[in-house]
Amino acid sequence: MIGNRDYWSKGYGADIISTLIDYIFRHLKFKRIYLKTLENNLRAQKCFEKCGLAPYGHREMDGYKFLLMDMSYARWQELRNNHQ
Repeated sequence: MIGNRDYWSKGYGADIISTLIDYIFRHLKFKRIYLKTLENNLRAQKCFEKCGLAPYGHREMDGYKFLLMDMSYARWQELRNNHQ
């Protein structure tokens, strides 16, 4: 979370998420990453989609509705190859 609103909408969140995703796939050798975010958190969803994560389902837990998102290693490689 970027708490200071002066830093919102400047690409810092996407840069951090992209860097973390790169590290996970390059160094930890994961085959897939996934996350959940509140359905009404559109800013986070936009950031995650910008980084290549895609929605794959919904879940309700403890009275909250979540959007589930993921990215496979193959998808990450495809995105990486398209940006080089």
